[in-house]
Amino acid sequence: MNIKDVMSKEVVTCNPQDYVSEVAEQMRTLDIGCLPVVSNKKLVGMITDRDIVTRSVAKDMKSKVEDVMTKSVISVSPEDSTSDASIVMARNQVRRLPVLDDGKLVGFVSLADLAFPFPHVQEISNAMESISEPRQF
Repeated sequence: MNIKDVMSKEVVTCNPQDYVSEVAEQMRTLDIGCLPVVSNKKLVGMITDRDIVTRSVAKDMKSKVEDVMTKSVISVSPEDSTSDASIVMARNQVRRLPVLDDGKLVGFVSLADLAFPFPHVQEISNAMESISEPRQF
């Protein structure tokens, strides 16, 4: 099964010039933990609830998204397999991945999306276990 078969295609995004306080409110309203940051239809970063707490609240709530977002984004393509996506999640200890097609954001896939069809229960279990382990620095 491929990512395009399980990904969410309706993705809420923000842009680098948005204020963190507005993005935090949007995340609270939508009950989500991260938003892709898009500029000129290209993914330029991700902002997570953790980014907001550790890089903005601890400093200044008047920050802009570009000041606190994670700029190096791990992604998958719509043609990647769900098994490969679960491996990427495990290796990088993330629960969600943006889906890019030729650099453009076309969807979002979560660990729950991968678990739903149940074809790769073992890979998903392994991914969850790896995500939950503390990172070695």
